[in-house]
Amino acid sequence: MKVKSFFALAALSVALVSCGTKEVPVSEQLVGQWTGMDAITVTVLDSTGAPVTQTMEAPVEFEYLADSTFTAIVMVNDSTNVTLGAVATVADALVNFTGTMNCAQTLEVSGNIVLQGADTLVINYTGVNTEAGITHEGKALVVRKAKTENVEAAPAQ
Repeated sequence: MKVKSFFALAALSVALVSCGTKEVPVSEQLVGQWTGMDAITVTVLDSTGAPVTQTMEAPVEFEYLADSTFTAIVMVNDSTNVTLGAVATVADALVNFTGTMNCAQTLEVSGNIVLQGADTLVINYTGVNTEAGITHEGKALVVRKAKTENVEAAPAQ
């Protein structure tokens, strides 16, 4: 009887351990809406071929979808938004992406996303348009937006 009890206890222990918390895949952890700041360096070749560099910080809104696509909108100023759309390739914790950035010119973009804790991402990217002589480099630090629930207004009395 003791042998049967031992095996029953061992089977129960294995069952409990296997039902414990499992780590959520990185691809699922990225899904959602994020907001933050983007440190940008834009280099343009002038008419003589000399590089002219400008640096700035701009707010960024980032949305990552479950199909590994995302959109980021960098708000350079009140009238200029830069849209970046890309597809990510997730291999374990390594997340790389390619896509396009629409500014005054279209740039080919590549970069990576690093998950830093459950609610912080670092997005490194480079956009290039060789014909126009433009290179746009960015490093965005974004945090997960709090989920908002639809709250109905109280009826007027």
